[in-house]
Amino acid sequence: MVSYRILGPLEVTRAGQPVPLRSPRQRAVLAVLLVHAGRVASLDVLLAALWGDDPPETAVGQVQTLIWRLRGALGDAIDTRPGGYRLTVAPADLDATVFTATAAEAAALAAAGQPAEASRRYGDALDAWRGPVLADVRLPAHPGVAGFHAAVAELTEQRLAVERDRIDVEFGLGRHVELIPRLYRMVRDEPLREELRERLMRALHLAGRRAEALEVYRQGRAAGVAALGLEPGPSLRALHGRILDGDPLLDDARPPPPPAAQLPMDAPDFVDRGEVAAGLVARLTAEPGTAPRVVAVSGVAGGGKTTLAVHVGHRARAAFPDGQLFVDLRGGGEPLDPGAVLGRFLQALGEEPRAVPAGTDDRAALFRARTAGRRLLVVLDNAAGENQVRHLLPAEPACAVLITARRRLTALPGAVHVDLGIFTPEQAVDLLRHALGPARVAGEHADCLRVAERCGHLPLAIRIAAARLAARPHWPVRRLADQLADERARLDVLRTGDLAVRSSLATSYQELTAEERRLLRLLGAVNLPRVPPWAAAALLDLPPAAAEELTERLVEARVVDVDPTGYRLHDLVRAYAGELGAVEEPAEARRAALGRLVGGWLTLTDEAYRRTPGGFRRGAAGTAPRWSGWTPADLEVLLADPVAWFEAARGHLTGAVRRAASAGLDEAAWNLANTLGRFHELREHLDDWDVTTRLALDACEAAGNETGRAWLLRARGERHLNLDRLDDALDCLDAALTGFERLNERAGQALALRAAGTAHRLRHDDAAAMTALGRAETVTVELGDLTGQAQVLFGLGAAHRVAGRAGAAESAFRAALALFRRLDDRFGEAYTSTSLALVLGRDGADADAARLLRRALALCRELGYRRGAAISLGHLGDLHLRTGEYDRAVTELTEAVAGSREVGDGIGELIALRRLGAAHLALGRLPAARSALHGCLALCCEHGEDQERERALRLLGEAGARTGDGEAERSASAVRAG
Repeated sequence: MVSYRILGPLEVTRAGQPVPLRSPRQRAVLAVLLVHAGRVASLDVLLAALWGDDPPETAVGQVQTLIWRLRGALGDAIDTRPGGYRLTVAPADLDATVFTATAAEAAALAAAGQPAEASRRYGDALDAWRGPVLADVRLPAHPGVAGFHAAVAELTEQRLAVERDRIDVEFGLGRHVELIPRLYRMVRDEPLREELRERLMRALHLAGRRAEALEVYRQGRAAGVAALGLEPGPSLRALHGRILDGDPLLDDARPPPPPAAQLPMDAPDFVDRGEVAAGLVARLTAEPGTAPRVVAVSGVAGGGKTTLAVHVGHRARAAFPDGQLFVDLRGGGEPLDPGAVLGRFLQALGEEPRAVPAGTDDRAALFRARTAGRRLLVVLDNAAGENQVRHLLPAEPACAVLITARRRLTALPGAVHVDLGIFTPEQAVDLLRHALGPARVAGEHADCLRVAERCGHLPLAIRIAAARLAARPHWPVRRLADQLADERARLDVLRTGDLAVRSSLATSYQELTAEERRLLRLLGAVNLPRVPPWAAAALLDLPPAAAEELTERLVEARVVDVDPTGYRLHDLVRAYAGELGAVEEPAEARRAALGRLVGGWLTLTDEAYRRTPGGFRRGAAGTAPRWSGWTPADLEVLLADPVAWFEAARGHLTGAVRRAASAGLDEAAWNLANTLGRFHELREHLDDWDVTTRLALDACEAAGNETGRAWLLRARGERHLNLDRLDDALDCLDAALTGFERLNERAGQALALRAAGTAHRLRHDDAAAMTALGRAETVTVELGDLTGQAQVLFGLGAAHRVAGRAGAAESAFRAALALFRRLDDRFGEAYTSTSLALVLGRDGADADAARLLRRALALCRELGYRRGAAISLGHLGDLHLRTGEYDRAVTELTEAVAGSREVGDGIGELIALRRLGAAHLALGRLPAARSALHGCLALCCEHGEDQERERALRLLGEAGARTGDGEAERSASAVRAG
């Protein structure tokens, strides 16, 4: 029976007798183990605790000796675990655990309305403290023991919170006079804790010592200004003012109000969504960290978010004895003002109405003060956005917040986001079962599944279907399922009572003006899931300000939703608007509107392309009509980071190509797909690159658009080249070149020839590569195209390097690098620096090579070019491997493997794995070496890389020779066999 006391000096007893711990290091090791009780304390943490940054060579042995001695004193409580040691302690044998449990009992008694018993139990909890945590153990301020220091600080905060809770209970018991000496001591020890100073001022005022209360405020203000340069917070200032004003409400020392209980009634027909509800409860009730747990549930209107939130709140309420706050923020209509919500919350927490500050910021500060030390659940339903929510978040780590909103509140720091999708088929049937009864659903289960599917598994639609069937018990479920099979009639079928979807939408539509109706019809006609803010101006061909006003009026009419990315139509609204557009808008008007919308994307993409540094050129933009409603200043803001803009708009852009191609707008489709190729290559969005170029190519071939066809074949050849599909690349590039020659398109010829030269080089066909690159050089010189000349020079340098012509390669790379720097083409500078470094490294100029590779790596990371960064890291690792810096090589090559794998560069990955295997082998790490080399061999087989396969086998043979396990002979045989 071993007991441990850490709430004060470290003490250990065994069978009631003190256990002597005379060595400071022995005490330090035990202190670390106790703070990590039940978990593994790593050897690194113990070394840092004993010696900081300067452990002796015998440090590990000394730790083992200390553990051995502790085991002799404590018995078998310490286990050796991988990487460290674990001390097992029963909860009742550690005073810190007993303190926490007793304090929780006291809080429960207070919540149950038993303040006297709660005060006694709070006192029992605090009796466990004999001084500062582990007062006689001093560990260095080293990052390795940051967790130890954090745990000590957390226990100290818990003690202060418990003392504060006990004081609040005793205020309610009228013991304010007895509290004054204790509060004076606490304020002396913690002079900057305003919540303690506030309680002391209140106790003094209640005891009739008004002047002393004001002096406490003065001293606190002076301390805050001197130490932090800060005036007192709003709560302390408010109390000071109330004491000065002689507020009679301050003389009321009644017990605190009962915990708030604002949750609405739980839904009797709640449909369990698998693990969603349980997962939310687990997240909300998890052990507190350094901030409140915030969970944001998002999903479509009618998706059951509110029902889920209320149900989860009821399941989690036992973990929040200080109350549950609930508010409908009305995000779908007229959102509530956060200041008004804070006023409600503060009154629910016992604040007198006259004491609630006027401003939202002051109310938020008081709300954080009143929730400090409490375990509260705050449910914010139907939030409009992050700005509405931010002021409503407590700061107390023991609190939790559950938010529902139509959109993801991604700007909330630290929030866990849960997307509440549509029902699964069985969940949808479960909702039908609640309405129709188990027997009816069991007898027609297959038809119930069909009804759910044809409702799109949307809870609102299924609820309507269930209500229709419940009102018609004589109907077979099959009858409704058959009615819903007709998509054109689906909105007509999904109506019952006051849930008639179409009639409600029709009423809203009739209330719109003629202009607003036309905008809604065109939004439905183009069928966009999300609508960018400028889309209305393009669709209507209006100035942006006028179109924005129309769109905002649709938002006010609640037929369009708004979020930070723009506007969107609910699915049912979009279906209704699409039907109206097809009937009431002429086909030519719909085509023209779509053309303007795609023209807007073309304008933005052209401008983003122009603003991005050089490299990856996609060539001519084409002649499709552009549309622009932006001023130069607008574009400057919108496209300040063009690559980030592309990432945000990528889904819109792919959809724009698809819509243009399907509508026969072939010129617009290929213009947009061709320009997007650069961004797709840079960010490795290879699937989007494939889809957009294929759709646009099909449209151009159907329309006989030879120019578009040639440019898109060239783009698809570049994509195949990016994926090392060299035969496919050359097929596309040859066809593109033929088209460019027929059109006398010289710039296109140069680009196709340069790419073909790269493909031939990768196929080790030096003659064909040099011929293609030579032809490309002639054209770029003829055109005066400096960027093209730089890229061709790079291609020539690469061909010379592969062919072993080091001098010619260096000359070409240096000329290309000079041109790229002159043009401020950072992409070109990055990949040319890498290639020049390879040439210099082979000539022994390691320092120059390393400098160039580091520059290339920095540029690639700056530009977000992950493939280039992985290549640069791989070559840096190889350089350090050759110079004997094996640890650095392992670090860089490990990153290169991960980066190549992330972007799907199989050849880059296998080369990095082979180099990584060699580095591990040089360090004597044979298992790691073998693992890397076997991974390399697997990829060599997949990509047909015989040369790399042979190198990997030789390295495996060397590893086998060191262990004598026969792998050396097997590898040698494999090399001889080819």
